[in-house]
Amino acid sequence: MFKDNSSNKYDLKVVEEISLKLTTSIKRNVHSDLMLKYILVYLGYIALDNKIDDNDQLNSFIDYNLSKIRSQFIKEIVQENIDVVFELTKLFKKNDLLAYLHEFPTDDTNRSKIEYITPKSLSKLANRILNINKNDDVADFGSGYGNFLTLAAEQNEYAHFYGIDLDAFPYEISKIRSELFANNIEYKLGNMFDVPLNKKFDKIFSNYPFGKRLIHLMDGADYVEKLSKRMPEIKRITSSDWIFNSLIVDHLKDTGKAIAIMTNGSTWNSFDKNIREFFIKKGLIEAVIALPSKLFETTAIPASMVVFSKGNESVRMIDASNICMQGRRQNTISNENINHIMNLFKNDAEEAVSVDLNTIKDNEYVLNPSRYLNKTVSFENGVEFGSLIKRITRGASISARALDEMVSDGPTDIQYLMLSKIQNGMISEELPYLKSIDSKLNKYCIGNRNLLLSKNGKPFKIAVAEIGECKTVLGSGNLYIIELDEEKVNPYFIKAFFDSEVGTSVLNSIAVGARIPNISAGSLKKLIIPLPSMKKQNKIANMYKAKQDEIKNLELKIKKAQDDLQRICEKMKLSTSYSGFY
Repeated sequence: MFKDNSSNKYDLKVVEEISLKLTTSIKRNVHSDLMLKYILVYLGYIALDNKIDDNDQLNSFIDYNLSKIRSQFIKEIVQENIDVVFELTKLFKKNDLLAYLHEFPTDDTNRSKIEYITPKSLSKLANRILNINKNDDVADFGSGYGNFLTLAAEQNEYAHFYGIDLDAFPYEISKIRSELFANNIEYKLGNMFDVPLNKKFDKIFSNYPFGKRLIHLMDGADYVEKLSKRMPEIKRITSSDWIFNSLIVDHLKDTGKAIAIMTNGSTWNSFDKNIREFFIKKGLIEAVIALPSKLFETTAIPASMVVFSKGNESVRMIDASNICMQGRRQNTISNENINHIMNLFKNDAEEAVSVDLNTIKDNEYVLNPSRYLNKTVSFENGVEFGSLIKRITRGASISARALDEMVSDGPTDIQYLMLSKIQNGMISEELPYLKSIDSKLNKYCIGNRNLLLSKNGKPFKIAVAEIGECKTVLGSGNLYIIELDEEKVNPYFIKAFFDSEVGTSVLNSIAVGARIPNISAGSLKKLIIPLPSMKKQNKIANMYKAKQDEIKNLELKIKKAQDDLQRICEKMKLSTSYSGFY
């Protein structure tokens, strides 16, 4: 086994040179360039180490010295690219090729298999958090190419490491890496759900597949069936993230610690609320770290790192979404960034706070750090927004095709309001007309002076609807339609508040989701807002409406001026005949 624990031990420049040579020399095949490049360099290393200088000798060595499985794997991957091996041996030294094999560069153009790659910076961060000790039993569920285990095993040679993965190609490469750099790793080819539940670990890491639903998790069907009997919170729409998390915790010793990389949506969406509640009440979550976007090669979607242990009475919430080195295509977490994040585990800051379990309960068991890190705004006469609401509903979810069939060519007494028709806090006069609507859609119609609020996306759009007596306006599905108790509150005062800097901050504080921020009806109802006297509300509302009318008048003047610009030539009786210009 090759080992060298000195810092900066590899010449990264020569690694780049090898990568460039491979890119220009290999013939593409059906497999990932990443695997092909790695195997070609591995064969080059074998050739130099054993003084092999032609194809026949190399094939003979592969057949007689490597396992049958590895021999077949290599031949299937390499195919007609065998000559590249000897191009490498003529240009580079054995330790140069070893450097490439250790660094495992992912400059891969055909990324069909790159989902197995855990960014090196995430492996480093996880290794720091887990704090692996001598004789610890450490597992990686879904170990892929062995990025985390190789790093951890090199730094902890007296611990015991175990990796399992379902895909034969990454499994074989991870075994090669362990033979070269860390021989204290045991790899298994198989399904993580088949690991016996009595096999427990001190430390666990998992960067499991993103974005699966429970109904698609066929590999774990037996486990899920047994799990649902003791955890009725699991539903058919439960995210697979929480099934993987459950499996991880089931294999964790009572004094152990585990880390999982999961999608942000699963930390806050409504259909995972019950299972999040189970984990929180059981004290199984130690910390949640919101990670920067663009860490992974194949997706820009930001993820979260969740730390599991047992007996927690609070959860450490850390927003590391901006703690990174920004790159054009990909962001990375530097060693300095890792030190910063580790410091946030101990010290409160703008990016970190410990949240007690009751507070998490009051926030619908949302585990997104941004929910708890916005500055708290207090109001002298603060009330829950829900106490002012008579009715709140979403608009109608209508497909584009169905809407096309409903739209009328001429004016009718029914119109349709979509989000794009709300601009600068005002509803456009030019809404599409509908032929008719089914009586089932009546509950999605907008009433006069209803408050309208967009459900998704920042900045959130807010408007007050002015609906005539003979008009019906159907709202779209991405709008909240809110009927307020006007004996308590003036709708225009609420609009004025939500349009203010403080109001915008308050709305943003309940939004979850980094890519498409989302406000839930439950969070909206619990939002604390100011409620001054009705006299003061009306004064603010009238001032707001007056400014809104002023904006409308200015917009009309701008429209008229634009129309006049287009007609200047006509007014000057300039010929429109093209021949007049020649």
